[in-house]
Amino acid sequence: MEENQEGVNGYLEKLALITDAIETIFPNAQSALIFELDEVDYRKMQSHFRKIDSIYKRFKIDISGVEVIFMIKGYIPDEVEEETKPEEQKEDVTESNGLLKKILNLFTSKKSS
Repeated sequence: MEENQEGVNGYLEKLALITDAIETIFPNAQSALIFELDEVDYRKMQSHFRKIDSIYKRFKIDISGVEVIFMIKGYIPDEVEEETKPEEQKEDVTESNGLLKKILNLFTSKKSS
């Protein structure tokens, strides 16, 4: 029996099908897929791409305008400087919406000094 050896082309082909479906359903949206993987699966996926990125705990690729982001489970992006808001308007981030905080931090860029 032949082993199922899936290389980068197999993964990219499947991801392309997913991103194509997203573009079909939401043609005018800015879309992203985020995969939070255990370290073994993350390193396996990372090995199919640039070797220079091997020191990072997160990387992303763009497939037809849809960002596909891979990160190690438990990775928390650098904290983003929060704009000064009155205390009553600040949202309390709890454990239950920690993933939402991670996602928002991925799309917010730090302001330069």
